[in-house]
Amino acid sequence: MMNSFPGFIVKRGLAVLIACWILVELILIVKFGFSFQMESLKYIGEADYLIRHHHLSEGRYVFYLLTILVIAVSSLLHTGLYGAVIIIMGINLLAYIYFYKALQVVLPNKGLPLLACLLLLSFWPYQLWSVFLYTECIFYSMVLFLFARLILCKNINTSFLLQAGLLLLAVMISRPLGVLFIIPVLLFIFLRLPKRQRVYFYFPLLVGVGIMALCLQVVFTTTPDVTMRRIFQEENIICGIPASTLHSNLVLSANTNPLYQLFFYITHNFSIFIQLAINRLRYFFFLVRDYYSTAHNAFVLSCVTIIYGIILVRIKRITGVLTRSLLAFIFSAVFLFAIAIAFLCDDYHSRFFLTLMPLFILLVVAGISAINRGEDPGAGNSKLPAATSQVI
Repeated sequence: MMNSFPGFIVKRGLAVLIACWILVELILIVKFGFSFQMESLKYIGEADYLIRHHHLSEGRYVFYLLTILVIAVSSLLHTGLYGAVIIIMGINLLAYIYFYKALQVVLPNKGLPLLACLLLLSFWPYQLWSVFLYTECIFYSMVLFLFARLILCKNINTSFLLQAGLLLLAVMISRPLGVLFIIPVLLFIFLRLPKRQRVYFYFPLLVGVGIMALCLQVVFTTTPDVTMRRIFQEENIICGIPASTLHSNLVLSANTNPLYQLFFYITHNFSIFIQLAINRLRYFFFLVRDYYSTAHNAFVLSCVTIIYGIILVRIKRITGVLTRSLLAFIFSAVFLFAIAIAFLCDDYHSRFFLTLMPLFILLVVAGISAINRGEDPGAGNSKLPAATSQVI
């Protein structure tokens, strides 16, 4: 795979990216059309409720607020559901543009930012959600914005903290899984601080853990079709799909606290939990599903196999190109998502994994950055511009 493009393409990289984004969206629209059914109906109904009552019907909808607000605004502007999805698609394009500009700062080869964005755009299971009026497109877009802002970070100052904080909040009110980015963002900031200042940052880390626990409590106590007890009893690997054979000897707690229920379940059903956790992680990391076609499974499996292969083989080069704080954000986010899936269940369409695709793509393009130039993969940042070789 090339790590650069012809010069005339690189010079027009932003225009090429926009043109490719439009082309991909047109293909998706022609192939799948816009979807306003199934899960969309919840957010459409909630937007209507918000307009009529000026508040959300349930606390859990705060974790889907951005999509609900877009639908509500579009309704008030009399542009309807098509207007809402166009707004969401526009936000997605802006996220790609911001991500592209951020990658221009951190990657050593001028063609790599465009390559990274085109790889992400061409992975259709990821981009497909842009034509669905679900929460995924806004969620993925907000993650792109947040990731790009971290990439562009030069100094930890008030402006950065405010921007990163607002983007993190946007991620959190896009989908419940957004709370899993709290600790990675705080870890990123922690590593960028001078050592003498880090002692003051332990309190925000504890607050972050507390917020995650509170969000978990809200989601699992206000969502009738997704509860801890149901996940345990149905032994879900894929959320909402009961296992074909169930254990009859499960020991469960009657306590209503989801975190305590999870702790009790693991400690009293450890062998069952481990078996389920391994299967959930297999589904999570390899994306293969029994209900997908052979061609689809072959496509996603080949993609993730190439991703993991490049990361493993080129890890030394990756650590030379990317800063320690950025790597900490990436790997801690992957770790937390994996832990969450191991404890609970994976998504039917691998939407949890797809959230992390921009992170994996950056690792890949950083890893292949020196392949065509014959550079020593251990050369690190010595050949990179000063802006990307700062010691953290």
